[in-house]
Amino acid sequence: MDPKKPLLTDSHGGRIFEAARLLGRPWRDIIDFSANINPFGQPDGLKKHLFEQFSSTLHYPEEKAQSFTQALSQFYQVNADHFLPGAGSTVHIYLLARLLGLKGQNVIVGPAFSEYEAALKAAGANYVYVNALEKDNFLVNRRTLEDIFNQRPRVIFLANPANPTGQLIAEEIMEELLTETQAKKIYLVVDEAFIDFTDQPSLTPQIEKYPYLAILRSLTKIMAVPGLRLAYLVAAPDLVHQLWSQLGPWPLSSLAIAAGLYHLNAPFDQVALNQKILALAAALNFATLSISQSYPSRANYGLFKLRAPERVDELIHFFFQHNLLVRDARNFPGLRPGWLRLAVRPAQEIETLAQLVEKFHA
Repeated sequence: MDPKKPLLTDSHGGRIFEAARLLGRPWRDIIDFSANINPFGQPDGLKKHLFEQFSSTLHYPEEKAQSFTQALSQFYQVNADHFLPGAGSTVHIYLLARLLGLKGQNVIVGPAFSEYEAALKAAGANYVYVNALEKDNFLVNRRTLEDIFNQRPRVIFLANPANPTGQLIAEEIMEELLTETQAKKIYLVVDEAFIDFTDQPSLTPQIEKYPYLAILRSLTKIMAVPGLRLAYLVAAPDLVHQLWSQLGPWPLSSLAIAAGLYHLNAPFDQVALNQKILALAAALNFATLSISQSYPSRANYGLFKLRAPERVDELIHFFFQHNLLVRDARNFPGLRPGWLRLAVRPAQEIETLAQLVEKFHA
């Protein structure tokens, strides 16, 4: 099997186990810049806590993950019927596409995570992309809002921060978007999968003000446990009730619930984490300066435009042969071959990347 093929045609990052199999190496030997996971790893004490909870897997988990939704309610001071747990936000994206996507035009604000489009396609829904522009450093601005509303959407899908660009939506732009969508009864789906890595707060505490808002929240990135599949949706109770009817029982495993409770009972310092992420991001930008132009990012990943885009396949394969994965960003609508998304990783791994960049040029 050609080891380049799964990396160059993949719609997602994080395929470390497949890479390990192709390379014939233990997965622990591989450095993964393709998945945007907390570079500081899992919370202290989480592994011990989950080991202590392992015997709970002798029984079925809570039918609706009630202890987790109650903990979310207390954490955000929002009624529990606003929360819908799920094994990853992708579950919620597909549910929303089936429930809301068929009611009219859908707008995806890009460049964007591929599963919004995949979910709408699977539901048989109409959709169109409105892309933030490179000349604006991929910022969603008032021109973007005008283009969005010119499409007369029924549902808008966007991420804050955006994936793959890492750009945050300015608070005044978000306020305009919320005001306009609620007034026109347009559903706004805001994916906050990476908001915890920024200095911007979640919209979750405001959910009771916005009946046409749905927020996607993921804990697997910030906790560095993507293998556990742990997320929740926040929306008006009537929408949550309709989604529950399609989701079915046992949305979370016992260990996922235990991990979620552990996180909520041991809150982290978001401001301090953001500062450390920005410092590592600066090192990552410097490490790749000779081969790419980096774009401003407020998240734990960034978008990089190669100076020699025609060598993108060669570069990705070179990294792969040296046990390092990067995310080819060519399949994000609005981008082209020659773009990479790189996750912020620990300093030692960034140094390894820098050495490989130098070796590639030699």
